[in-house]
Amino acid sequence: MDTTILIKTKKDLKLQAQDLAKDLGLSLADVVNASLRQFVINQGITISKMPTESLDSYINKKQIISAYQESLKEFK
Repeated sequence: MDTTILIKTKKDLKLQAQDLAKDLGLSLADVVNASLRQFVINQGITISKMPTESLDSYINKKQIISAYQESLKEFK
């Protein structure tokens, strides 16, 4: 049985997240559900002040996005 979650966030943040999700071939709901699954599996969330690498630091972004999409198939 599915349920609905209603959250408040900044409009600009939502739009940026939707655009990125779309670029990855996902919906924003897919991203939220994957995040919730990881939260439950890990029994917590890691928050860091340290910057992490972005896709911009990689040369072949299409291969990375493709691999990421393949890894998400197990969650659908």
